[in-house]
Amino acid sequence: MAKENTIENKSTELFYDLACRSFSASWNMFMEVNGEGDANDYLDDPDFMSPFIIYVIDHIQNNFERFTTQEGNCGDINLVNFEEVAALLVGYSENFRK
Repeated sequence: MAKENTIENKSTELFYDLACRSFSASWNMFMEVNGEGDANDYLDDPDFMSPFIIYVIDHIQNNFERFTTQEGNCGDINLVNFEEVAALLVGYSENFRK
């Protein structure tokens, strides 16, 4: 049975949605450039994944207002639970296992 992620804060939910899309795009680009590497090795390496997730969060944090406005949404960066987003991104990364 799939585990459902329930985010009660709308700003955190918007941020997480954007972060998942950014994670996916960044991961796919990374794997294109480093295609000879095993995705599972990267996913299992906290010295790689921690900065990768921080990069994704920073990217969305620096562009949150612009991204949400472009999509017709409204969120408050001050209400985003970044710890929750980081934990959810760790779980989201499992989708990229080969």
